Amino acid sequence: MSSSASASSSKSKKRVGPDNDFKVGKQLQVLIVDDDDVSQTTYILFLQKCGVETLGVRNGNVAVTIHDITEMRFDLILMNSVLPLMDGIQATKKLREMGITTMIVGMTNVNDKEEVRKEFMEAGVDDCYEKPLTPEILRSLLEKLSNKA
Repeated sequence: MSSSASASSSKSKKRVGPDNDFKVGKQLQVLIVDDDDVSQTTYILFLQKCGVETLGVRNGNVAVTIHDITEMRFDLILMNSVLPLMDGIQATKKLREMGITTMIVGMTNVNDKEEVRKEFMEAGVDDCYEKPLTPEILRSLLEKLSNKA
């Protein structure tokens, strides 16, 4: 976590997210592409408590296939950088090449170099954060999506 993020969360003791009964205004659907079970479960539980429908997959290939062979579409895709079979950068490039305009948020790992973030941005993510995503970041993303209408 960056020092600015920890500074802002330590200033405010107010909890965000489900504990404050935050609910999105319209039904949102989020695809979480992460092979880390703990991270994926944490994001799913938080988002579901906010009234969001979620689907978790473990690699970029599945994320691309879902969009290629089904009619399923999402309001947000949380895409980890390091994944088995097809990494997040490759998956993001393929999704954009397929014409998918969904907001994609890249998630980098603490050990990822700055080049990974740059490649992610060039691949077409709308934003990029270092894992783990905090409740504040997730809520901010949901608010952006809820206000798009």
